[in-house]
Formats: sequence, C-alpha cells, structure tokens
Amino acid sequence: MSYVTQLLRKYTMENSNFDTERNYISLSHVGLEEGQLIKMYREGFTDSEIIRLKCYKGYQMEKDLLVRLKQVFGGKITTRFEKDIEITAFGGIVKGHPDFLMNGFPGDIKSVLMDDWLPLKSDIPRKVYFQIQGYMLYMEKESGILVYESRESGIITDIEVKRNERVQKVIHEKLENVVRAVKMAA
Repeated sequence: MSYVTQLLRKYTMENSNFDTERNYISLSHVGLEEGQLIKMYREGFTDSEIIRLKCYKGYQMEKDLLVRLKQVFGGKITTRFEKDIEITAFGGIVKGHPDFLMNGFPGDIKSVLMDDWLPLKSDIPRKVYFQIQGYMLYMEKESGILVYESRESGIITDIEVKRNERVQKVIHEKLENVVRAVKMAA
C-alpha cells in the first residue's frame, strides 16, 4: 500500500463519524432481536477499517443528498445539520435521529451499491422499515419518508411509509423488554 493510500485511509477512518458505542438504545437498530440490542448497548459496535470506510462514504452521500433536498424543497425540509433532530423514549434511554424532517414528518436517507438494490415500497429491508416505524411511533406521526440513492448510477427514489400499528406494537414491547434488561443490569 502506497504512502498516499495509507494517509488517505487513515484520515478517512479517523473522520468517519463511526461510533463504537452509544449511551442509549438506538432506534436505528430496533429491527434487531432483543439480545442483539442489549449486547450493542453493553458492548458497543463491531469496528474495522472497512466498516469505517463504508461509514464515511454513507455519511458523505447522505450529506450531499440533504443539501439537494434543502435546495429543492427549501423550508419544507429541516436537516440534522440545521437542528439536532432527536427522538427520545423511555426517559431518554432510547433515542433516534432522523436525517431530516419533511413538513415535520421523519425522513431518512439510505444509499445502496447497485440500482437493482433500490427497494420498492413492498420490499423495504426490515432494519430500515423498523427504524422508520420507530421514528413515527415515538414522534406520533402517521407517515415518514425514505430517500434512497444508488451509488452505481445516482438514481434516486423515495418511499412514503405509513404507520403500521402492528409493527409499532412489536417495537414498543421489544424496547420495554430491552430497557428493563438494561436497567436491571445497571
């Protein structure tokens, strides 16, 4: 590996904004099983060079798309760069941070490697679907929006997600159990 590559990789990893741990249970991960959420809360996140490089790239694309959303929709969009958009539940032990609000409704940005991986409304990945449902649940909103961009071609698509009370009930019950387990161990 050349000296230039080494320094660029080192810089990128150090500035990736990757969190190795959080002092709260993240709504971003609420699609995982209870045991996994407890473990992540207690032990933190798996870390590696590749994870940090991917994290940097994801945040890079997200930031660029947030700028474009703001330029296109103006005051209808509030980005996480303008305001700390934080959702809290269970006395602050559970938190979520949507990337933006559109007319007050939560939105999140996702990037995928290939055009073929852009989801349709009917095949949103479970992790993402639970994440946006968690945001809507604790913000008490009836809908949210996901904006996807393909790294392959730059194709952008959005998906409006409506409240799913059955899924939100599962989320809330799961988080009750996780919070209880975390508090008992403290």
